[in-house]
Amino acid sequence: MPSEISNLTNLQTLSKYIVGENNSLRIRELKNLQDLRGKLSISGLHNVVDSQDAVDAKLEEKHNIEELTMEWGSDFVKSRNEMNEMNVLEGLRPPRNLKKLTVASYGGSTFSGWIRDPSFPSMTQLILKNCKRCTSLPSLGKLSFLKTLHIEGMSEIRTIDVEFYGGVVQPLPSLELLKFEDMLKWEDWFFPDAVEGVELFPRLRELTIRNCSKLVKQLPDRLPSLVKLDISNCQNLAVPFLRFASLGELEIDECKEMVLRSGVVADSGDQMTSRWVYSGLQSAVFERCDWLVSLDDQRLPCNLKMLKIVDCVNLKSLQNGLQSLTCLEELEIVGCRALDSFREIDLPPRLRRLVLQRCSSLRWLPHNYSSCPLESLEIRFCPSLAGFPSGELPTTLKQLTVADCMRLRSLPDGMMHPNSTHSNNACCLQILRIHDCQSLVSFPRGELSSTLKRLEIQHCSNLESVSKKMSPSSRALEYLEMRSYPNLKILPQCLHNVKQLNIEDCGGLEGFPERGLSAPNLRELRIWRCQNLKCLPHQMKNLTSLQFLNIGHSPRVDSFPEGGLPPTLKFLSVVNYKNLKTPISEWGLHTLTSLSTLKIWGMFADKASLWDDEFLFPTSLTNLHISHMESLASLDLNSIISLQHLYIGSCPKLHSLTLRDTTLASLEIIDCPLLQKTNFPFSAHIPKFRMSGRVMYSTGAGKEMKAESHSTLSMHSPIRYNLVFTSLSFFPFFISFFFFFSYF
Repeated sequence: MPSEISNLTNLQTLSKYIVGENNSLRIRELKNLQDLRGKLSISGLHNVVDSQDAVDAKLEEKHNIEELTMEWGSDFVKSRNEMNEMNVLEGLRPPRNLKKLTVASYGGSTFSGWIRDPSFPSMTQLILKNCKRCTSLPSLGKLSFLKTLHIEGMSEIRTIDVEFYGGVVQPLPSLELLKFEDMLKWEDWFFPDAVEGVELFPRLRELTIRNCSKLVKQLPDRLPSLVKLDISNCQNLAVPFLRFASLGELEIDECKEMVLRSGVVADSGDQMTSRWVYSGLQSAVFERCDWLVSLDDQRLPCNLKMLKIVDCVNLKSLQNGLQSLTCLEELEIVGCRALDSFREIDLPPRLRRLVLQRCSSLRWLPHNYSSCPLESLEIRFCPSLAGFPSGELPTTLKQLTVADCMRLRSLPDGMMHPNSTHSNNACCLQILRIHDCQSLVSFPRGELSSTLKRLEIQHCSNLESVSKKMSPSSRALEYLEMRSYPNLKILPQCLHNVKQLNIEDCGGLEGFPERGLSAPNLRELRIWRCQNLKCLPHQMKNLTSLQFLNIGHSPRVDSFPEGGLPPTLKFLSVVNYKNLKTPISEWGLHTLTSLSTLKIWGMFADKASLWDDEFLFPTSLTNLHISHMESLASLDLNSIISLQHLYIGSCPKLHSLTLRDTTLASLEIIDCPLLQKTNFPFSAHIPKFRMSGRVMYSTGAGKEMKAESHSTLSMHSPIRYNLVFTSLSFFPFFISFFFFFSYF
């Protein structure tokens, strides 16, 4: 921090003030900054040696400060003076109009009395964080306008007792959000005796308790406005849901011994069942709850709309547990490895989305899909699943994803077009994703739905070609992606409305239709690592993005497509087409008036220069990437007048770089050993300059230093930087100069 900051008496905005060590910059320097307003964060308060300095800072008189953070050091070493820190906090009494206060890493055992003072009528948020020596919380009940209270990392708190409520009949009447986190020794939470007509926390909407593993006292038995309850890693906490009438969202994570029952009834077999007798809950998440074995004995509320069960490793049965969920629309079951079957289960009548993921024992899916208006079915990482049950998918299904099911041998018949000889289902599937299903060999009989808009097939090495399964009359398809799909020999003909086409690692693909791609709406084309491809497609007049990457032993493509590059291109990437004979000077780049990004990697292995000095680039070009040019010795970029971002990488022989006096925003030179030995005076006025992993950011000071150190260089003419071995003695000065100003 500047040592004379106390003289800036008209300063209004100071977002952060750092107290220096060894009296280098003291907290009392804030004394004369009476006009400070808005947010102020004071850190390094453990460096305050004399507590009188805190009083002299006169925070109380700075009436325009609305948000204040007080932060001590996070290292609670023995050398920290507990009494001094208590006095410092006392001296830092904030202004009366303060709205938000955060106290972090304070090292005293108790809090100052002003924190509980009702004279803060505007205080709406209070955060007490990582005050690890405090053994009790302040009395906060009189803060009648407080809406948010966040208490975290108070590791010595064992009980929240009557003092917390401040001796008032209705403490914290405006509180809406209450959060406790990382209270490792907290065991007991005291609640005052009920008074007729008075509710505890009457406006509390969200309650979060995380990592309070020793808390055994149950929650308040009546929170009339509670909408969201989030409990994590509280194994012994009892939750009485009986009177949470407005609860709409429940999330329970890693609560292995939690009691979820609002009332417990023992039957003749001494088996315990639970009663969820409230009706407001609409969303519930159970995560890493080992006690959850079956939904049958939980009797979830019938109004539930979303249920998510994650990593509940002992869950074995869903049978009967879903039947009562007549309003359920979304069901996700993830990481429940003991669950082996949906076979005899009827899905809830309103279910629209079903996700089954990482259920390693799952062998059977539900037989009856037609009983619900299912729109999305997603099955991932279920290695024991061998197939789908016979029968139709619901006609409402729009999205089907099957991924990482290594034993899956068949797909559902109902996904095919109604013209199928096997199916009469009026399928309206719009999105189909099939990923990493190595045992899948064929599609069901018939054609894919004519309503299909997005098709993805990835890493299905044995699956038959999809081309013959697609209707030539289909006009809906907009996105097509094929990866690691060796049986793809030719592309489907129904590409009229396709806007984005991605083909990657398809070794069976050798070419494109002789008349070109019949895809007048195609905007983005990406062809990567198709080593047997003999030619690139033509008739691509409306493309805006084109990417070619070939990594193979004998790439066959040696020329650009007939008719040249599309004039509408904005993004062009050509990578590792080492046999391409068309020189860059004949690519017609100057005619691509919309081109903004050009990437050329791994090309022209025998060329020391890519183009001559008079080569023209489009004026629209702002991003240039050149990499892996083995013989490239010189690079002339003088004709690029609007370049903003330049990347040069892995060019071992490159020693000469010519740049126009440019407005570069970033320059990266990686693995170019000859250039890395060069002094780049222009780097001082480039906001981001990276050389072999070291990133430097320039400042206004850098611009001034450039002008002084290199005053002989013309600012309006091209500048050529050749290999120059020179002293870098000015760099330490430059770096220290930069860090000083950038930090301030």
